[in-house]
Amino acid sequence: MTLSLRRYQTHSIEELRAVYAQDVRAALLVSPTGSGKTVIMGEIIRSAVALGGSILFLAHRKELIDQVSKRLDSVEVGHGVIMSGHPRLLPWERVQVASIPTLVSRLSRGESMPHADLVVIDEAHHARARTYGRILDAYPEARILGATATPWRTDGRGLGEIFQQLVVAARPRELIDQGYLVPYTGFAYDVPALDEVERKRGDYEQHGLELVMSERRIVGNVVQQYLEHARGLRAVLFATSIKHSQDLVGRFVEAGVAAEHIDGETDVRTREAILERIRTGTTHVLCNVGIVTEGWDCPELEVCILARPTLSAGLYLQMVGRIMRPAPGKTVARIHDHAGCFMEHGAPDLDREYSLDPDARAFKGEKLPSLRTCKECFAIFPVSAGPACPACGHMNPPMPRELREIDGPGVRITPLSELPQFKHASEETKRDHYERLVRAGIEKQYRPGAAAMKFRAIYGCWPSSEWRREVEATAGQAREATA
Repeated sequence: MTLSLRRYQTHSIEELRAVYAQDVRAALLVSPTGSGKTVIMGEIIRSAVALGGSILFLAHRKELIDQVSKRLDSVEVGHGVIMSGHPRLLPWERVQVASIPTLVSRLSRGESMPHADLVVIDEAHHARARTYGRILDAYPEARILGATATPWRTDGRGLGEIFQQLVVAARPRELIDQGYLVPYTGFAYDVPALDEVERKRGDYEQHGLELVMSERRIVGNVVQQYLEHARGLRAVLFATSIKHSQDLVGRFVEAGVAAEHIDGETDVRTREAILERIRTGTTHVLCNVGIVTEGWDCPELEVCILARPTLSAGLYLQMVGRIMRPAPGKTVARIHDHAGCFMEHGAPDLDREYSLDPDARAFKGEKLPSLRTCKECFAIFPVSAGPACPACGHMNPPMPRELREIDGPGVRITPLSELPQFKHASEETKRDHYERLVRAGIEKQYRPGAAAMKFRAIYGCWPSSEWRREVEATAGQAREATA
């Protein structure tokens, strides 16, 4: 079956093949949440099968296993699933999609393992765990491919002991510019003092987090801000504990919002039913504890509510990544940050450092770029730029050194359409800008419609149908001339 891959997906596959051609045994693919990591892995598996190879795909959760199994079905790759209670037990297939706990149980019982020339590890930032090591030790001759959106670990241990080389498929900013991820608007609200919360294994201790984030003021603000700014939009909320999540559901329901809770103890049927209700819009707010940070795609989500502070940049980006996928009618994603994550880790599309080294961090500078919000137009700009807002010229009061400003109820990252130079642009300026976006899209081989989505992100409206007909007709001629 012929696959239609995006340019960066094709390029990353070619780069991985070049890496393995250099006798590298284990490579790590870094591909942002929403970039189609499963698509890339599916094509690699399909190609390996076509060449007569045997593949073992490893994942630690049911959602990840179901996701890749569905993808392999879509490209007509026969495969079995090795997971307790799963009906698709087809041991003769050359591709086996396996649950880490089930394989470890097999090893403990001394049972035989499926043959594999290539071992693929999803969410490979977990690969330093002992369970993964036991499985990889059983495949000393196989090549290894890991894939992750977030190659950093809170325990500071790098991934270089497993992987020899790293390939970056794309970066979030590129995908937003190309229309493969949606632009975002962020709001940072009041956060309780976290200095006294104990830290364990590189992150906040859960019980201490639950106590501070369960303050009546914080819980009330979570619900209030959703009601005021996002009522009716589908949202995913990340809580600190089961009790915290359930309490928030109660407050949402009291306010007339259809909200539900899931966690790791929710039985499979109930979990699937809840996820289906958020997907269809019957439920508006999904509160969870560590269950939909990985392996769950619901492009219809428009709001991410962060009610769980974290010192892990990887966890932060996984949470925010749940809402960045495009969907029909969706033009912007909203981040409601009640946990201080934005100021702790920076914007989701910050140009981050990827490394296999021990102690690798998401941002390699001495500190994150300090930001402030203009009190006049709410534009975000670097503190280092001085008090004058580069968007509207308003002179903001000087800020004390080393201080990031939170103004009033929160810091807002304002959509470009609200900035004066875009809000008051003439129709002629808008048309010229749209034409430039279309031509840039042709030159960079962006997908059709990317220019229109970018235009809407900037101006808050779609380009007129008349412009689209005129500009795209001219662009079509230019595309044929360069083909």
